[in-house]
Amino acid sequence: MSSTRRPRICILNSSSFGKHHSDHISKLESFALLSRVDVDAAISAEDLLKAVGQVDAIIASVTPRLTSDFLLQQPDLRIVARHGIGCDNVDVAKATELGILVTNVEGVVERDSVAELAVALAMAVARHVPQGAECVKQGRWAERSRFIGPELTRKTAGIIGLGNIGSRSAEILAGGFQCRVLAYDPYIPPENFVKFLAQKCGLEELLAQSDFVFLHCPLTKETRRMLGRERLAGMKKGAIIVNTCRGELLDEDALVEALKSGQLRGYGTDVVEGEPIDGTHRLLHLPGVVVLPHLGGYSFESLRGMGDTMVNDCMSVFVDKSLPKRVYNPEVLKNPLLRRWM
Repeated sequence: MSSTRRPRICILNSSSFGKHHSDHISKLESFALLSRVDVDAAISAEDLLKAVGQVDAIIASVTPRLTSDFLLQQPDLRIVARHGIGCDNVDVAKATELGILVTNVEGVVERDSVAELAVALAMAVARHVPQGAECVKQGRWAERSRFIGPELTRKTAGIIGLGNIGSRSAEILAGGFQCRVLAYDPYIPPENFVKFLAQKCGLEELLAQSDFVFLHCPLTKETRRMLGRERLAGMKKGAIIVNTCRGELLDEDALVEALKSGQLRGYGTDVVEGEPIDGTHRLLHLPGVVVLPHLGGYSFESLRGMGDTMVNDCMSVFVDKSLPKRVYNPEVLKNPLLRRWM
């Protein structure tokens, strides 16, 4: 990029970026040309290229997929900054090969926001909060006896993934609700389980004993469809699953069967495979299911931290000519193409 040309930054499907914190926009506009592009989640690489044009940076939401074909046609692209934690919609391997930095939001930024929402989902499902509210709107107050469910207090809560967000859920559940907390996470040291008041156990053991199961792990090859028919059948009958990670962690067909059979009492989720979905999606028409439109990081405080991260990452590359504080694909630092661009 010419030293005199202002970098082109595309805000892609990140509708919340700059909406409540306008200084994020003004800071980027002080040195860059901004565009805001909203496209269908399933858009092709060819059509995405037409929509975005040639850019130097992308502030990317959870959709669409930034595929190898798309990245190959972006010769000036220096950085993809994920406006969120997961980077599963970015072909990180191809980005690394091409010398493109990929950054994301550190989990601690969304820690309170997502953990609080997870607990809210658990209570909404267990106590039929959305259904009860809708019943009142329809003038059917007398039907309240339909909406009876279990308390969260003093139950066994299983947490899959005891990282930044999972550990915060553990603190809330153990400290606030006196829950017995079981946790499965093969990638953290034993002392972290003790620190966050959780009992370390195997995945099958956790599923068999938990009244509430909270999914707080990233989507990887290992975790994709980790909860299928066999594991759902091995869960404690009448359990509730809460998912604030990715819909692809479960086999949706098996999930639907478990809900219909009564093996599961309910499912509260902030994410759905293939999101965004419309009102015809089958999960929306099952009893005991609460679906939110990916609101985990949508608190004022979390959006402040997320936006600050995106702005700082872009300023590091284009203004300070330095590396961002947090690089998701550190292997790219060995790529000579990166040094040429810097």
